[in-house]
Amino acid sequence: MIQKPSWLNGDLVGQLEEDSIRERLEALVKLVHEAPFNITGFRTPEELWVHGVFDAVQTVQGVRLSEIHTAIDIGSGGGFPGLVLAILMTSTSWLLIEARQKRAEYLGYMAERLNLSNTQVIRERAEEFIRHQEEYREWAEIVTARAVGSLKTTLELSLPFLKIGGRGLFPKGRTHVRAEVEEARELCQKLGGNIEEISVPYGDNGTSQVVRVVKVRATPPQFPRRAKWLGMDITKE
Repeated sequence: MIQKPSWLNGDLVGQLEEDSIRERLEALVKLVHEAPFNITGFRTPEELWVHGVFDAVQTVQGVRLSEIHTAIDIGSGGGFPGLVLAILMTSTSWLLIEARQKRAEYLGYMAERLNLSNTQVIRERAEEFIRHQEEYREWAEIVTARAVGSLKTTLELSLPFLKIGGRGLFPKGRTHVRAEVEEARELCQKLGGNIEEISVPYGDNGTSQVVRVVKVRATPPQFPRRAKWLGMDITKE
């Protein structure tokens, strides 16, 4: 493991020093780095630690993690933040949803190699999965989603999975985050959510922030809509 950056904080930071945790994270970084195809845009082990592992830890900063028993990561890709958080939160049941077949298969392979019995990988689009697996509607206490689209699209995919009182944690680039938040407020309210706050900037040169959303009421059953309607201002079933 490389040296932790000065911007890293939160409840999980201390766990990074535990031998069993560090060994699993090192194994994850190695598996991602040696993947037989480009599973992430990060190319070097250092990039994987900083922009993958440490960024994942920062995503859940401020959340009372001891109270989290069910969690979903949408668009898990190379396992960031989903697999990292599953390693660190072993008492939490994690559902990693990834639509692309090769990535989903490799996610499952990595979860097996890492002995993550608390993790299940779903190869399907999130908006389709929830339509035929209604038991996962309002199931999760936290939902994370990184780089799955605009904030409006991210909210429509994520909020139907959240329990009332649960939180959505969405890393975003700092440059346009406030404009995205303002554009997404009305749809967020329609989905039963409330944009709680935008985190302080973190990461290299303070380029990242986390949009935190709380679920305050049930999401109407017509959401999420089909892929071509996701995040749009009109209601379409």
